[in-house]
Amino acid sequence: MKKTLKHLFYVKLPHVIGSVSNPRYRVMRLFTYEGILITLINNLVGSHNNLYATRLGAGDYELGLATMLPQLVGMAVLIPGGILTDSLKSKRDMVTSALLAVACVYVLIGFVPVLGSYSLGAFLALLAISSAPMTLYNISWQAYFSDVVHPNGRNSVLAVRSSLSFLMGITITLTGGALLSSASSNAEKIRLHQMFLWVAAFLLIVQIIVLRRIPSKTVEQNSRFSLSELKKAFVDLIHNRRFLGFIGVAIFFYMTWHIDWTLYFIGQTQYLGMDEAWLSYVNIGGAIVQFLTMGIWSKINSKHGVRFAIIFGSLGLAFCPIGMIIATSLNTANAKIIFLIMNTLFHITLATTTLNILQCLLQVIPEKNKTLNISIYTTLVMLSNGVMPLVGVSMYRMLGANLKALQLVFAIIFVLRLVATGLWALRWWKLRTES
Repeated sequence: MKKTLKHLFYVKLPHVIGSVSNPRYRVMRLFTYEGILITLINNLVGSHNNLYATRLGAGDYELGLATMLPQLVGMAVLIPGGILTDSLKSKRDMVTSALLAVACVYVLIGFVPVLGSYSLGAFLALLAISSAPMTLYNISWQAYFSDVVHPNGRNSVLAVRSSLSFLMGITITLTGGALLSSASSNAEKIRLHQMFLWVAAFLLIVQIIVLRRIPSKTVEQNSRFSLSELKKAFVDLIHNRRFLGFIGVAIFFYMTWHIDWTLYFIGQTQYLGMDEAWLSYVNIGGAIVQFLTMGIWSKINSKHGVRFAIIFGSLGLAFCPIGMIIATSLNTANAKIIFLIMNTLFHITLATTTLNILQCLLQVIPEKNKTLNISIYTTLVMLSNGVMPLVGVSMYRMLGANLKALQLVFAIIFVLRLVATGLWALRWWKLRTES
């Protein structure tokens, strides 16, 4: 086993097996540390938002709002944020400024329980506000990453960053789930959520320090961006057939992915009876297999290209609803264990979604107005992320809001994801001769 794991990581994950003195690996290490930090932050806050909202009194509708409102606010800042980032000489300035703003909002969210009957409303409002700087971080980070890392090195850097982020995510998810499960009252659980938010704010400051150590590529940019240039950027993208082909497939894929985000939580908690510990086990199972397979998918990317492996990632995602249907059909105490096993197995290919979609995007995004172009794409992704979970919940409630309705919706999602997989396969086939 030791030899197998070493072989798994040796070629594409040199950081995992020891310190590397070559200067080019310094950027890899720093991006890895930065990736670990944002993973810890997302697991401390993002993965617990539904639980926190539930303990503040949220129902199914409010849980849908907790997903939709941040997406809508994020969408509102995407285009102006992309324009502003492209006007800066160093995109790193936007990355670090956005993180500082997120840290400030997280500190405030930690105090919402003191507002009593207004706490849930304040939570939803501040959560939505936090999405604005977090969105700016995401789009500016992608542009900054593509500036700093040469295309030939992106696969390796992302593989190292993602794999070790998965590993650290496992640790914090297990710890967070255990702490929440051990709390005996709702008030104690809320206090833990508050601590998670404040720890995340501190880690965001550390993340800024790490980012400041990564070399920044300074470029000459126009300080003013006219409406005519914005129009030209849209026109250029509309005539970019490779971009349009990618965005059509990617957005449909994301729509089928996002539609069950709230339904999955409902299925796990209401029908499988999972508590915080079990929810963390599910997350950990998925993270472990993605960590263990990241090196394999990185090697497949190097050999067959990033457009090929994403087909398998989409196929694995397609079978996740089947796991929910089967587990909720079992009238046994072992249903949770069976769901955990199936969900973990279906995540074997999911590492490709983290590793490949960004690289596919960067292949088709023009260099000019890069952040703005990424913003246009991200706007569509966030629109899907904001709307589709509510669509899923609406379908579930329209069909009766019972177990039969849940299973029927998941069956529909399974078919839609198979279609998305077919579109990824068609795109790979048509572009198989291109680099």
